[in-house]
Amino acid sequence: MTRSAKLPFLAGLGCCLGWLAPASPGQSPNQFLTDLTDKRNPTLPYRSLFQVEAGMIGTTAASEDPAVGLEDGFSWDGHVYYRDEDFGERKGTLVGYAGRDGIYAGLFDGQLIGDQTITRLEFKARPWQFYRDGSYNGDTFSPNGLYEGSDYEGYLGFGREAAPGLFIEIGTYYRDHSFSTSPLTAGAFQIPEDFAAYGARVYLEQNTTQLDRRRGTPRDGGVVTIVAEQEWNDSSGSFGAPGFTTTLPDQIWRVRGNAEVYLPASDNTFWEVFLRGQWADRKDRVQNFEAQRPLGHQWAEGFLRLRIHFGDSWTLTPFVHGQWSRIVGAGGGSSTQEVFFGGGVESYLHFNESISLHGWYSFLDNESRPSIKINEDVHGEHMFYLGVVMRFGGARR
Repeated sequence: MTRSAKLPFLAGLGCCLGWLAPASPGQSPNQFLTDLTDKRNPTLPYRSLFQVEAGMIGTTAASEDPAVGLEDGFSWDGHVYYRDEDFGERKGTLVGYAGRDGIYAGLFDGQLIGDQTITRLEFKARPWQFYRDGSYNGDTFSPNGLYEGSDYEGYLGFGREAAPGLFIEIGTYYRDHSFSTSPLTAGAFQIPEDFAAYGARVYLEQNTTQLDRRRGTPRDGGVVTIVAEQEWNDSSGSFGAPGFTTTLPDQIWRVRGNAEVYLPASDNTFWEVFLRGQWADRKDRVQNFEAQRPLGHQWAEGFLRLRIHFGDSWTLTPFVHGQWSRIVGAGGGSSTQEVFFGGGVESYLHFNESISLHGWYSFLDNESRPSIKINEDVHGEHMFYLGVVMRFGGARR
């Protein structure tokens, strides 16, 4: 392959990997896990790939308060990702991932049942979870209690294309939760008892994404995914702060969605619109307070990004970020709503077909942003990252 042929392939592969996890820089740093579990059939330019990314992530708080995790700090960040669409004699798809946000393994087989039905077996682990139980007083987060936990989930589903571009999948899952106190847990706060959950899950996905054949990046169309869950659990006992203790309902429902839209502005510039949100049972006091995403039983956020290609080796993507959250009020009172705004920039610089430099900066005027560490809850309104991406054995379609 000549140098002129390598660079377009390189730019496409590297930028596409940034697009593979468009949860956006800063909100969920390098959070591939959510995309791997929620998106059923992403449009990707490669059939096989092994990727390693490693770097440093940092945060600064507008006003430090170590008692609630608001402080300046640095930590490592990165992930390992593997995909093979010709796995085994049955030519199934094997996907593996490990990063700060969790661990994932998936096997997809279109021949086990046949009749164009895809059988999907998945395992997901999130060993380093943080929970921020509390409410907002204006743009200030007031915690009831901060604690840690982990969960492990197995899933079996069956899906098929119901119409051109429309994919439907139905499955069942089992998940085990455990919780522990952290140095930030108030002495009077009672954490939840460990419990197991199981339920049914339905996916609807409409995908019209078109790739730029020269770069391998999305240039037109988009994808919309809706996930609905009905869940049961064996939780027992009450938890919370004095004056506001609750129990987890035996049954819980939740609906979440993701949308991506790509609009070409010119041959080298593309508008990207990323939207995601969730509407869940108001009484789900565990998942509604997961710290790696917006807090509350109803939330939505959006990103407007302009991806600019400077030749075939450098990509710059400035973006604006908006977030809305509806959360139970202090002491379990009426729900309150908050709106947050911010922005930032992301960039890839490709040195050759195997190595790229990846960096981003993000600001959001929300005190509750994802933690930059796995062993303690450290976060702030400003976040930044710089790392190296290394790719091996990438095979284009």
